[in-house]
Amino acid sequence: MLNNRRKSLLYHWSVRYFIVLSIALVLASATIIYLIYWDVKIKQRSGLRQMIRDIAAEASARGGQLPEGEELGRLLEQHARENDFRDRSFVFVFDPDRRMKQQFPSFIPVEPEQLVRQWPDMTKGQTKIMELLSDQDQTLYLAAIQPIGNANGITGYVAYLVQRQTVLLSTPLQHRVLRLSIVAIAFVIGWGILYMLTRRLIKPIQEAAVAAKQIVAGNYDVVIHDGHEEKEVYELMGSFKEMAGRLKHLESLRNQLFLGVTHELKTPIASISGLVQAVKDDVVSGEEAKEFLDMSLKETSRLQKLVEDLLDFNRFAANTVTVTPQWVDLRSEMNDITVRWQQAQERKNVHPAVEIRDEEARWQVLTDPVRLEQIMVNLFNNARDAMEAGGNLTIRLYAEPSQFRIEVQDTGEGIPEAEQKLVFEAFYRGEKKRVHTPGLGIGLSFSRLIARSLGGDLVLTRSSREGTTFTLLLPAIQSNP
Repeated sequence: MLNNRRKSLLYHWSVRYFIVLSIALVLASATIIYLIYWDVKIKQRSGLRQMIRDIAAEASARGGQLPEGEELGRLLEQHARENDFRDRSFVFVFDPDRRMKQQFPSFIPVEPEQLVRQWPDMTKGQTKIMELLSDQDQTLYLAAIQPIGNANGITGYVAYLVQRQTVLLSTPLQHRVLRLSIVAIAFVIGWGILYMLTRRLIKPIQEAAVAAKQIVAGNYDVVIHDGHEEKEVYELMGSFKEMAGRLKHLESLRNQLFLGVTHELKTPIASISGLVQAVKDDVVSGEEAKEFLDMSLKETSRLQKLVEDLLDFNRFAANTVTVTPQWVDLRSEMNDITVRWQQAQERKNVHPAVEIRDEEARWQVLTDPVRLEQIMVNLFNNARDAMEAGGNLTIRLYAEPSQFRIEVQDTGEGIPEAEQKLVFEAFYRGEKKRVHTPGLGIGLSFSRLIARSLGGDLVLTRSSREGTTFTLLLPAIQSNP
């Protein structure tokens, strides 16, 4: 459930990239616009200050008066170009008592009285710039006021008005710089985001690479962080961690196999060597020598069986063995297998019994009888080994529409719960079997391989102190050729 709530790597990359880039672009754009606005504001006030001084100087040179009509228009236009102003401007000339003497043009959207009401106290040579909201058209203006003076003092005032938002000429170069700045910042931010996301992606890959080197060196106790939010990375690290655990387990099984094979080969070889040496040195003779030779032959058969089991398991694991299916009566076949196995047992304290749950069912099955017997003999032998003091071995047959079920139940002491999930592992042997029962630990895994090659399966159904039940599943084929 936790893995299902994780988002994919593509989701994380795309959403994070989009969100971070959008926020960065908004912040970058706002910063650039603010900086340009601040620059415009500074240039605007600086230009306005210079222009009002120029106009005041012109008025002072003309005795406190500006030219009239078109000549004043040309004069204002000249100064506007010099100070980078483009919109229409308005000029007032006042006497020392702040009474209007002259205005240009004839219509001005700001009444002189409004300007006088907000008139600041001024001294000679001082320039004041203030914001003025027109009562007529509710437009915001910037008003620059400069005293007109001579050696005798202030002889009047000149006021210059212009709309605040269109004070400076907005050139294409400024727009181009703005666009290029935003694109450049977006590129840098995008590269930075990709760099950070790539580092985030590379980190678990580097972690997996280091862990892989440790595994190659034979250290399977690797520490891998698997708390990643991205689904693919989480699955990768989880799978890698699972693989490391699996390799560690397989390494343990390999060591067990090596020890098991060494022990299983060493014991009969030592026994054969001792028995043959006794006969050779005439330690025994006559019937006793024959008995020693018979024992040697049994040990030889045991060795041969051990090698054959290993070879058969390897062939099935490599899928190089073919099965030969044929139609058999499962009920009769199971009875025959049980009888043959019982007759071959030296111990007679295990009592097998075949139970048929549905006598009227159709028991024809398409399978390989030789491989089927291999499975059943392995299950019977395991049941026998689990019942050292003897007991009952029950084989139940169930016919179902899609499959046949064969249950093999013993009355042994059961499989420890911690070992139940490992019983089908190749070369795995439980604690008790390693001590008391010879073998390599491939019986159940071999039997499952055979069962699956027949189209079925072999499972551990249940196990407790009252006994263990394995179930063999075989597919039911409806048509009989």
